[in-house]
Amino acid sequence: MNFDLQYAIVAFVDSLRPTADLQREIYLNSVGGFATFVSNYLTSIGFPPR
Repeated sequence: MNFDLQYAIVAFVDSLRPTADLQREIYLNSVGGFATFVSNYLTSIGFPPR
């Protein structure tokens, strides 16, 4: 295995750690918004909400 590649990956992941909470919040808001949109759309075309 190429250790330089592994070290580069570790450095990249470490560079993302300071913004992990912000990225988590963005992800959860996006997924929640999408789920709400799909639920509202399906309800509007006649599928009952669960």
